[in-house]
Amino acid sequence: MRELLYKAYVWLMLTNVRIRHWGYQIYLHRRRADLNDADLSYLNLSGANLRGANLRGANLRRADLTGVDLTDADLSGANLTGARVSDAQLAQTKSLAGATLPDGTIQI
Repeated sequence: MRELLYKAYVWLMLTNVRIRHWGYQIYLHRRRADLNDADLSYLNLSGANLRGANLRGANLRRADLTGVDLTDADLSGANLTGARVSDAQLAQTKSLAGATLPDGTIQI
């Protein structure tokens, strides 16, 4: 009986995580999401549409931004330390002024 209850509990927890992830992806796909000063560290955001998003001062430390559309996104003052993001993606952003880049350098 305990094993059955444990399996049910694990299934419910995994379902909860999947639903939250799905809802978060829907929110991120909205045009021009406002994530000013948001803590997005360690999240898997791969494939999200952040085109024109406000990410000023956001904590994206060690976030997976593989395939994320950052066209015209404002990353002023954002922390990208250790984030998985390409130079091509960063080149498409609106602003990186004061942002900490993945290698730890601060953009001027």
